[in-house]
Amino acid sequence: MKNFFNHIELKFANLLSKISFMLLMVVGLLMVYFLFREVYNLVLLAFLSESEVHYYDILESILSFFIFFEFLTLIITSLRNKGHVSLIFLLSLGITSLIRLLLTYHERLVGVLLIASAILILIIGVFVLKKFVFPNDDTADYF
Repeated sequence: MKNFFNHIELKFANLLSKISFMLLMVVGLLMVYFLFREVYNLVLLAFLSESEVHYYDILESILSFFIFFEFLTLIITSLRNKGHVSLIFLLSLGITSLIRLLLTYHERLVGVLLIASAILILIIGVFVLKKFVFPNDDTADYF
């Protein structure tokens, strides 16, 4: 009886793994669509007339493009490693996303300081992971 349940458990875990893989591929295709849509919008914005608002729209479009690109990279890394993504890669993704947010956020000094503090905490986290948790890990798949 125990053998039967182990067999069912293995089959069910295998099914869920395949469903997860397929859904990750669908999300990847959606990211490719949004990436190309952002490139299209960026090209359209590049040919509009000059204005200060136009500059911020172009900057926002460029930053959105790179965010979609990073998420696509995350999905590709996950698919290559059978669903596993390095924690350091995720932290570096958070750092770059917060840096992009910092580039566009200019409303309040407190908000800028909070974003900068979050970036510093994530950088410290990456340092601690590389120095103490994974000291012998020389793979560069997280950058």
